[in-house]
Amino acid sequence: MEHIISFTFPLTRPHCGVPLANGNFGALVWGKESLCVTVNQSDLWDHRNGRLIDERDRYSLFVEHASKYGCNRDMGKIFHRENLYGSPHRMAVGRFEFTFAPGNVPVTGELDCSAGKLTVFLANGGKVELCIVLKENILYLDDPAQNITGVQLKPADTFPQVKAFNTDRGHKAYELLADGWRIPMAADDDFTVRAVKSSYGYRIFTNNDCDDSSKEKAVAETAAWWNETYSKACSVTTPDSWWNKFYAFQVYKLAAATLPFGKAAGLQGPWHEEYQEAKWSGDYHFNVNVQMVYGPLCKLGMHDHLLPLFDMIESPDFQKSMKHNAHSLFGVDDALWQTHAVDDRGVQCGGISCGAVLDPACGAWTALLYYDYFRYTGNMEFLKERAYPYIYGIMRGYEEMLDKDFNIPVAISAEYASSNQNMSSIAGRNPSYQLAAIRRLAEILIEFSALLKKEERPIWRQILAKVPHFTTVGGYDSYAGQNEARIAIWENQDLEVCHRHHSHLGSIWPFDSLPENPSEDIWQVVENSVTHWISMGMGKWSEWCVPWANIIYTRTGLKEAPMQLFNLWKEIFVNEGMCVVYLPRMLSLIAHRRHDIAKPKDEHEIMQLDGTGGFLDAFIQMCAYTKGSQLHLFKGMPDAWKDVEIKDLRLPGKGMLTASTQGGTELTPGEVNWQLFR
Repeated sequence: MEHIISFTFPLTRPHCGVPLANGNFGALVWGKESLCVTVNQSDLWDHRNGRLIDERDRYSLFVEHASKYGCNRDMGKIFHRENLYGSPHRMAVGRFEFTFAPGNVPVTGELDCSAGKLTVFLANGGKVELCIVLKENILYLDDPAQNITGVQLKPADTFPQVKAFNTDRGHKAYELLADGWRIPMAADDDFTVRAVKSSYGYRIFTNNDCDDSSKEKAVAETAAWWNETYSKACSVTTPDSWWNKFYAFQVYKLAAATLPFGKAAGLQGPWHEEYQEAKWSGDYHFNVNVQMVYGPLCKLGMHDHLLPLFDMIESPDFQKSMKHNAHSLFGVDDALWQTHAVDDRGVQCGGISCGAVLDPACGAWTALLYYDYFRYTGNMEFLKERAYPYIYGIMRGYEEMLDKDFNIPVAISAEYASSNQNMSSIAGRNPSYQLAAIRRLAEILIEFSALLKKEERPIWRQILAKVPHFTTVGGYDSYAGQNEARIAIWENQDLEVCHRHHSHLGSIWPFDSLPENPSEDIWQVVENSVTHWISMGMGKWSEWCVPWANIIYTRTGLKEAPMQLFNLWKEIFVNEGMCVVYLPRMLSLIAHRRHDIAKPKDEHEIMQLDGTGGFLDAFIQMCAYTKGSQLHLFKGMPDAWKDVEIKDLRLPGKGMLTASTQGGTELTPGEVNWQLFR
């Protein structure tokens, strides 16, 4: 895997810039006449006005409403809502603009992924080098020939969108300092960022991380860590040089966002543009986005990058929020309930609604990350102290939902109601998404109980015996001229619109809850469902929908489809700086948020890290994926690519795989006798 990624200036806006980060402190390096460094930090939160589920909002009230009136849109009126304005959100910080002598401008850049260092070459033959060190919020900017002539300070609240947002939320104006600025916080600690001139160049740092004495040691340790991590990461090599470069860059970017020394990465990781407020609060979306960010890390060989996420979820504040929510819904003390969009304390950032609350798969999909960490490491202490308690708590919430006949009376299929505003129902009985999730959790907990020699809860095996793999609905295949059964959104609800959450197909992925060798009847329903889903089109998808779709294509044998779709995705959702952006770059085959597409990119471009993580997961699975005891190779790579290699792919049980389409396969079993090698 190539480790030098080249860039050509000018880079005209932050998300065309080169990302540097240590898992918490992030910088985007870009510019034209000057060198701009846009900075932010994952743990910079305004925590005011978060929401939890009111203790009066029992799940039984939703069940009662559904039995009387159906799951109509009035169901949302059950919630008792505090009259709060605004919600927790990450803060925009700003940028530093380093200026040069007239005519001396940035020309090219080289990102050394094996050292975590960016070198920017100037028109006069000089250079500056930038590095964010591992465990301090410091960016060192080396300028040995003193090409930099000055620094302009651009706090985020000097930009109109941020100023209006901050004023509306009651934030005080940022306070300019001689070499930076301070962000006064209404209810949290103030935040300071500075760029201080030193003998070697400049040092950008936040709060009290300002030590120069350990610079050489910190930079050397950073380079050594990156060399060790990046050189051992799973690589994919194809006949297409652009995709090879893009894959290598995304591996670096995901690693930088999720370093084990940092904080958990939300929608944008440690990066945030300075010209607009944090979109979706910059929060942790647990109905798909966080899971797609973190999903490929174990396969890449970076399992320890999951630990900051687990640390956040297991923090006292986050646990308190989840336990409060579960107690409010069910009156129990041993369940955990994760809402859709939360801050780093587990408090809901958006409104309390059916879409935010009635999706227990937010926790179930997160449980798969815990499951993967154990499968890939075999760490029994982690299993006992962390994975089992979390998954048990999430499952307890599901158990409380079930009626006596093992139905889920009321739940959503992620965001389907918002995709189909013409329908009267916002939720339903037995959503296929939730059935796949509860079955997968039951399988995992039975497996974990055996390993830990714990007594199973009888309900887990009852779930596997009584809960179906999915709910079916009758449809009509106009080409065959016959009726067919296909997977339903929930009971009596077919997929009627183009929908960006592929949730009803969750039994294929992410939950992989279908039998290892499904019966012909099950597989026929799956084929009918995938074909119908394809026929509904992709015109309303966003950037993370495509990788999710490609995993489904790969796992259902449509091997030509993934690269066909990724080639379109590249044109629509990947900008000139190889950044995966949320909004389509132009109105063409996808019209997602079409009114925003034409807005100026230097004022409205949004990056989401789920596109990076989702791409890596999909690209790896196109080469190799496991299902039960079976290993499937190159089921998603097109026949036209005659020479594809995947190297050092981690497998469950500490195994490692290197394989190519030329027939060479090296499979190294791990230290744990896991399913794959049974």
